[in-house]
Amino acid sequence: QMAGFGAGAPKKGGKKGTKKRDIKLKATRQWKQYIALPLSERIRVAVRVVESTAPTGADNDVCWFEVGAVKSKENAHTEAAVIRHRLLIADHARRMFPLKILANDKLEWGYSTAEQQEGDDEDAVVDWIVAGKGEDMPDDIDKLIGFQGLADPSGFYAFSKGLADTSTTASFNNMKNKGIVGHSPLEVHD
Repeated sequence: QMAGFGAGAPKKGGKKGTKKRDIKLKATRQWKQYIALPLSERIRVAVRVVESTAPTGADNDVCWFEVGAVKSKENAHTEAAVIRHRLLIADHARRMFPLKILANDKLEWGYSTAEQQEGDDEDAVVDWIVAGKGEDMPDDIDKLIGFQGLADPSGFYAFSKGLADTSTTASFNNMKNKGIVGHSPLEVHD
């Protein structure tokens, strides 16, 4: 066997092929998939902490934290959409509730088919259905589902009326108009 620069790469053992479902989903792609399903029903998704790594006294295990919504083509793969988006949903939940959902907490994912009404307050009781394991997903499931997270409380991820503007100056002015921008480091305070 030859070694060094001219040698072929050693053969690695293990799995011969990885399933497409093992590939990590990208948030932007799944948001575009969500928008591409306008006729599908919007299904609310939430997480709750099952086992917390926080010091004792945290009582999050009875509380569901709503973080967004999923859609599936012809509403046929709702549970698969929740299961497949688990990582995106968990990451978004940790971003929205950083003090309540910690990085090493064990989570449970749920969904609700009940649409939130305009008059409902945030504390309204919602019947969440716990998502199972979902072993019978189609091979092309990633093209049939989408996820859209809720805007975080600071409003940074909030929707604008027009198309998304990616220019820095326009984004800064938009944030300034919303009152999100703080003081400039060059300002002099008395």
